[in-house]
Amino acid sequence: MTREQTLSGGRPSAHGQPSPTVRMARTLVAHTLAYFAEHEDRLLEMVRARLMELVDAKPPLGQGQNLRSAHLLLGRYGAQFHRAMQQALAEGLSEELATLLPQMGSPVRPSEADDAARGVSLSLIDVDEVERVLLLDRVAQRFSARHEAVLEPLNQRLSVLFCRENSSIQDNPFQPMVLLRAFVAAWSACELDPQATQDLVESLSPASFLDLAPLYTELNAKLVNAGVPAQRALRIKPSTSGHAPLGAPSRGAALDSAAPSHAAPLARDGGGRSGFAPMDGGGGRSAWGSLAPVAHTVAAHARQFLQRLGLAPGSRSTGAMDADSSEMDTRPVLEAASPALMGYLGNLQAGASARAAPVWVDGQDLAEHNVLRQMRDRDEIRRAPELDRGTVDALAEVFDFVFADQAIPMQMKVIIGRLQIPVLKAAMIDRDFFLSDQHPARRLVDSLAGASVAWAPEKGESDPLYLRIEHTVQRVLTEFEDDLTLFVDLLREFTEFLFESEQQAQARVEPVAQQERKGESWEQALAQADERIHERVQALADEKAVAPFLLPFLTTQWREVMARAWMDETTRDQNYPQAVTTMEQLIWSIQPKTSSEERRQLVAILPDMVRQLNLGLDAIEWNGKPRATFTRRLISTHTMAIRLTQPAPLDTGSAALEERDGQAALQQLDERRATRQFGAVDTFDAQAQAFQRGMWFDVAIEQGTHIRCRLSWVSPMRTRLLFTNRDGFDAFVRSEREVAAMLRLGRIHLLDNEAIVGRALDKILVGNELQMAA
Repeated sequence: MTREQTLSGGRPSAHGQPSPTVRMARTLVAHTLAYFAEHEDRLLEMVRARLMELVDAKPPLGQGQNLRSAHLLLGRYGAQFHRAMQQALAEGLSEELATLLPQMGSPVRPSEADDAARGVSLSLIDVDEVERVLLLDRVAQRFSARHEAVLEPLNQRLSVLFCRENSSIQDNPFQPMVLLRAFVAAWSACELDPQATQDLVESLSPASFLDLAPLYTELNAKLVNAGVPAQRALRIKPSTSGHAPLGAPSRGAALDSAAPSHAAPLARDGGGRSGFAPMDGGGGRSAWGSLAPVAHTVAAHARQFLQRLGLAPGSRSTGAMDADSSEMDTRPVLEAASPALMGYLGNLQAGASARAAPVWVDGQDLAEHNVLRQMRDRDEIRRAPELDRGTVDALAEVFDFVFADQAIPMQMKVIIGRLQIPVLKAAMIDRDFFLSDQHPARRLVDSLAGASVAWAPEKGESDPLYLRIEHTVQRVLTEFEDDLTLFVDLLREFTEFLFESEQQAQARVEPVAQQERKGESWEQALAQADERIHERVQALADEKAVAPFLLPFLTTQWREVMARAWMDETTRDQNYPQAVTTMEQLIWSIQPKTSSEERRQLVAILPDMVRQLNLGLDAIEWNGKPRATFTRRLISTHTMAIRLTQPAPLDTGSAALEERDGQAALQQLDERRATRQFGAVDTFDAQAQAFQRGMWFDVAIEQGTHIRCRLSWVSPMRTRLLFTNRDGFDAFVRSEREVAAMLRLGRIHLLDNEAIVGRALDKILVGNELQMAA
């Protein structure tokens, strides 16, 4: 077997032996397990040391108890934890590899019972589970950033080994997320103290965890020794078309049938793992490719018909053609539809309008509802002119695409499918149906299909949206003959209905949005205060550094005072500069005064400074013993400075405590600033940044459970994205970074909101290119 054969599929040999790819993957797994087994004592030693450091920093009572508990239990049950860690790591790595190399074993799939649970209300969201997943992702990002230099070459070679088109850390089964997930899974499996899990996870950091750089370096070296290159050789496919495939990247990725799709990582379940199943629908992932291969001649005829009309891949019309344009002059003159065929279609429509609406039954094949595909073998169609037969074939392909779009609920597909005959008549009356997205019948189909995405099956057939779509379709069946104005009127009425529904939903969303807007403003005000305090402290020379006892006050109480002054826009110009000035005076006031002039200046500013301090602290209601203790310490310092005497030295314990508290305050300030300074932006961050109000998503909540929600509001600074159902209820909020993390984990998928007829035409036109690429 050549190297190219080894690295292009990893199939078992003719003798049933594992392929070289599988053998190499198993070697890397074994080495990883051995690395952790060799350093297991060192791992717990470092983690426990970090836990005690956090305990010594005097965290809140509950957090301190959790940290102490984790420290004690990891020491007492270390052997049990080591065994659980090895098992969780082996299972996690095997599961990761199963998604990349199916021949190594199948990943866990949701059960039928899980599938039946889809579509439940947003009120059933397991918020704690969501937060735990996001927390682990945030922690893993610290490790990925620390080890980026050794991870990147490993990612590249693993992408070659597993035949991935692009290098991504998501295709690295040894990435920090997998290793950390195994650590957390081991803790959970030992059932030592579930209440301490979150604080334990938050304590993990690259500096207090087993160094992963040597592991990644050795794994990469093994791939180099095995002859795995850092990049795949480029493969150029022959093509007779000069057009590039259309669509979003997730659809375009399907053009290379030899490369496995990896638009989003598979979610996992089990102890310590995400607990979310793979998405079944939505996003840029259409079920067009999952349809059974039927009637290739129909698709070919439809493509030829559209090309004869003047359409080509990438030439989707964006509006009605101007009668005076040069394009209109070059278009062929198309004859009118056959009167005999139009009469036949009219009879079919009358029969359909007289019958009750069909009901979709679970498990039913939707191909049964594509009457256009079924009727093409009738004599009435066979005798029709070629232009009319082409229209039937093209529209049959369009409705195949509608039936295959997984964003549209099954019941809605059946209802919209009843429009096939009247829309066919409308397309024959005005041949611009395929050329212009402003065609009245096409716009109505697009609007109904787009709106149906928002309907949830659990709402039932009495839901206003369901009733309105059904009513609109029924009116087309009963009233349309040959006047396209009916489509215009129905579209206007349906648009007005959607607008009124949107207004009602926004009225419900607004109170939540207002609250989140205030929260974002407060966070921005705190960030502004942090930057100003950091700037001032860093500007001081070592000999004039801020006294340790003052640092916790500045970074906590006075930070809040400054933030409040910034929040109130009506008095910001006056109050915020005053708060900054008071901070600067306070810092200066406790520095040594070596001249009589400095002492006189201190005496002069003290009354107003103390007054401003009291006003600010009263505003934030900082009272009681802590304020009294701080005040006495400040007065003592000022008195000694005025009298030019040395203050009484603090006892060793008090001085050490002040120094430690001061350092902790600076560390917390730096950590807050660091969380706001994002690292390198990857494709998931970029995708989240592009999300706009009104987009629809499928979100994985727990094993086998998905909900459909809309992005109803985005805060001005994009730190809060508010998702709701169609009616504006069941709201939940995530930051842009958290949404990117959900994308990274494959737990949220954007539904394609482009007009469905245009997407279908693109699919038909690139069908030939798809077959050639395969």
